Amino acid sequence: MTYNPTKRDMANTSAATGEGVRRRGLMRRLASTDVGAVARRWQTGLRGLRTRLALFSVLLVLVAAGGSAAAGWRIVDGLLESETSNRLELASRTFGSLYHQRVSDAEIVTRQLSERTFLAQQIQRRNSEQLTALIEPIQTLRPFYSIAVADRDGNVLAKIVPSNRIDPGPNLLDIPGVPAALELDAALPVLVRRPDCQMVVAVTVPAKTPQGNVVGLMHLRFPLDDEFAHQVKTDTGLDLSLYCGDMLVATTLPGQTTMLGTRADPQVVQHVLEGGTDWEQNLRVGGQTYRARYVPLLDVEGKPIAMYAVGIPVQSLRDARNAILRFYLPVMACIAMAAMAMGYLGSTLLARPLRRLTSAAARIGSGDLESPVLVEGEDEVAQLAERMEEMRRSLFQTYSQLRQLNQLKDEYLFSVAHEVRTPLSSLVASVEVLAGDYQRMSPLEREATIRRIERGAVRLQTLVENVLDAGSIRAGRFTIHLLPADLGQVLDGVVASLQPILEEKRQRLETDVPAGLPAVMADERRIAQVFANLISNASKYGPEGDHIVVQVRTQHSFVLVKVADHGPGIPLPEQGELFERYFRSASSARTSPGTGLGLAISKAIVEAHGGVVGLESDPLQGTVVSFTLPLASQREGLDVSSPRSPVPSLAS
Repeated sequence: MTYNPTKRDMANTSAATGEGVRRRGLMRRLASTDVGAVARRWQTGLRGLRTRLALFSVLLVLVAAGGSAAAGWRIVDGLLESETSNRLELASRTFGSLYHQRVSDAEIVTRQLSERTFLAQQIQRRNSEQLTALIEPIQTLRPFYSIAVADRDGNVLAKIVPSNRIDPGPNLLDIPGVPAALELDAALPVLVRRPDCQMVVAVTVPAKTPQGNVVGLMHLRFPLDDEFAHQVKTDTGLDLSLYCGDMLVATTLPGQTTMLGTRADPQVVQHVLEGGTDWEQNLRVGGQTYRARYVPLLDVEGKPIAMYAVGIPVQSLRDARNAILRFYLPVMACIAMAAMAMGYLGSTLLARPLRRLTSAAARIGSGDLESPVLVEGEDEVAQLAERMEEMRRSLFQTYSQLRQLNQLKDEYLFSVAHEVRTPLSSLVASVEVLAGDYQRMSPLEREATIRRIERGAVRLQTLVENVLDAGSIRAGRFTIHLLPADLGQVLDGVVASLQPILEEKRQRLETDVPAGLPAVMADERRIAQVFANLISNASKYGPEGDHIVVQVRTQHSFVLVKVADHGPGIPLPEQGELFERYFRSASSARTSPGTGLGLAISKAIVEAHGGVVGLESDPLQGTVVSFTLPLASQREGLDVSSPRSPVPSLAS
């Protein structure tokens, strides 16, 4: 078993050699380029670059200042309109929030009253006095509420209506939303527009007994009128206008109180009341311009029946715009001068890392591949420095790999030469003896000399075949010819050819082949090469006078072959890599020369036949190398219609 203990990377020689060829081309191109001259030209151009960057920054600032000055007015106008729209959006949301809060509060009060057991009892008794006493505290706390209690048929039993509020009438079922609340058996707030164009928010909740039976109605309402608009104005500071349909019924805008009852603009009516969407437009009131947003108010069926408008004065925003513009030009002039100074400073700072890159490129051009390229930051210059550092590391790694590959090549050639020299020296010496003393030599001496020549020729042939086959397998040109073969005859031929090697160490080879062994599907010459490699290894690493056993057995659809010796064995950590190319164990490399190709080629040949290779090794008992071959009648999917079958690459 052979291995080179110097470098495990020899197992990757093929891939590394291809990569090395590519990188050697890169090194040659690098060597042909005067990187130092390029770096010097770059460094000379930095001064002009710094000046051009400073001038460019000044020009850029001037163009930006002029363009911004021309567009300043439009920008501020856009900001004015955007700010106005945002404030109107906030105002409309604020009113909407107050409106829904007022409705929710009314719904909560109505629901709390309707859930009182005392209320249902008094409705069943039709006790108007007790019902009035029940609802009086609510009206005291919220004087703008009108409250009515009715039986299940809508007949009003008790009510409290402020003097300036509209009476709900004797029967609540005439009010929109009340029948729906009774039918749904749930609280239902609705916006009601009366025929006299007064708007009221009404909340109706069924009153139930503890058993869940509806016995009456609790009805609460509050108006959307001028008092409500002024209350919103007091709470939020927003100017509010209320429209019943398209008619103005309440407003807080100054100077517009005399315009109550006027109609809204047709464009507003089209978008808000007919289209159901928000709409904005300017209003001129009392010599002042307002920006107003109109928002629809929906009835119980979801139809716009009214709308409200929130407005803000525009003049204050225009005054702010004019104040901004008065400071705009001086500020822009100061910014332009500061930008000029900063542009020149920035160009200087930008040129500094470029000078560092120039120095690094000069070092690389002079052959210094160990000094790193260091530029801090995350900008484009730092990214360029990072790419240069990657290039430097790649070149340094390439140089290191080339140096390592060159060393490995020398070691491999030394191993091959050493392996060839031993049988070749024996051949030369034996031939010289045979040529000079043939007539004087006895028949036994001549036979011994010929045996030595034969042993040397067999070793030399095995070595050359392994080297050539390794190259063929690596190039993908190695093929086998599958035909039914007698494994016993193949083994006998190999044993006969290796007999001189065995006799040299006085070793004995025993073959255990059962009679009637079925034929296997194999390439006889290649399987003979596998036998030769395994038996040669067993002889080489086995002790003198060793007993080598070759055992062949049939198992199911394949034949199992074992070659056993009593050598020093293979350490367990090295057994997993024994069949790799150029692998040599530490112990065998010190005692016996070799190339480390025999087992790798044998494994590739066996696997090409559809078999597998195994290993069992014990330092105290020796080593057993086994392999399997498919029977000719059980080809296990091998395509024997073609006489050529490719062998997998040793790199796989």
